Amino acid sequence: MILKYIFFITFCCTMMYAQPVRISLIVNTDLVDQTNIAPVKTLEKAAQDFLNTTKWTKEQGAEQSEISIALLLNISSINDNNYSGTLQIQSGRLVYNSSYSSSLLNILDDNFNFTYQEFQPFYFDVNRYNNNITSVLSYYVYLAIGMELDSYSLKGGTPYFERARTIANAAQAANAPGWDVSKNRNGRYELIDQLSFPAFDIFRTLIYEYHRNGLDIMTTQPLEAKQLIANQLLTLEPLMRRQPNSYLIRSFFDSKAEEIGQLFSDGPEIDTKDVLRFLNRFAPSMSSYWNGIGR
Repeated sequence: MILKYIFFITFCCTMMYAQPVRISLIVNTDLVDQTNIAPVKTLEKAAQDFLNTTKWTKEQGAEQSEISIALLLNISSINDNNYSGTLQIQSGRLVYNSSYSSSLLNILDDNFNFTYQEFQPFYFDVNRYNNNITSVLSYYVYLAIGMELDSYSLKGGTPYFERARTIANAAQAANAPGWDVSKNRNGRYELIDQLSFPAFDIFRTLIYEYHRNGLDIMTTQPLEAKQLIANQLLTLEPLMRRQPNSYLIRSFFDSKAEEIGQLFSDGPEIDTKDVLRFLNRFAPSMSSYWNGIGR
């Protein structure tokens, strides 16, 4: 079975490979006036330096495997030092004994507003809000690291989700744009709130089982791996009945739908009746990916 996943950007060749976290940031300005683009280029370089000179992890062990995060910032408007746009975040992790990268995050943050004055320093303190661009970028880095570590050990990403939540709390207290849960039910605060809430432990168990005991044994035990993944997906049903519009679960299917569709459409056959019913009922917007299952 061949599963294909292609990142939307090619990683920069200037990354600091000594760090276990490799982050690529591209800033796109096609939608704005190009007459004075120099501050944007300065912003891009400063943000790249910030992302790749900050030491995001401390512990030894599983984190020494490289964590790759790709960011695409599309700027839609610039008014003096005020910037508006969207931020696409993608991350994935290699499946054991293969060259295949399984997607963990594929999020479009469509409410990204910040101020930036050319040559201003990128100061970051996880406990204090300073600027929305450093808070948002740092939040998603910690979110991606947490998801990666959750996929290797049960709740292994908890320390990094806690840091992301600390950032969210500080930004919300400062009334920073895009963090107010009452105005944006599909936003950053809701995402980390759900990852921190015990009711969503089922989801975090799924992330671990799906990757560590599912995909990671696919090359040696494909039948057992597919059956485990099918069973794990079904464990989400009670949660999805209680939280039918969960941003976290929708984000999961945004990153996994293509993979799941390919997984159950190829390789050794298992009974897919229950998992197909589940997918069509709880993720109907992804039905184009489910069409090949069971045929």
